[in-house]
Amino acid sequence: MVARFSETLEEYVESFQYNLQRSPYASLPLPDNVLKTTLIKGMKEQWIETLNIMGKGDIYQEDFANIIDLCIRSSQGSTRLKLVEHDRFTRDNKISGEGVTRAEIGIY
Repeated sequence: MVARFSETLEEYVESFQYNLQRSPYASLPLPDNVLKTTLIKGMKEQWIETLNIMGKGDIYQEDFANIIDLCIRSSQGSTRLKLVEHDRFTRDNKISGEGVTRAEIGIY
């Protein structure tokens, strides 16, 4: 399982847990390191860096329950950011069909 482009860390963890419960392996006692490796392998690099900062250093040394807790804590209070950066100059200078742009007037 790999994180989708627009997915937040909390959404990724929730879908990982859901898929784990729905899988045929849910009744098997999977080792903690297998779950941890599977979870981390699908994470984005920036999430791993954030978890390293929030944790005691190397997130790979934490156990599965602590990683889940860190993921949820890092997502709480954060807002969903748009992934597309908006350039104010480009946005304000779009040519409209009815008038002139700010650049043509000389505001910039």
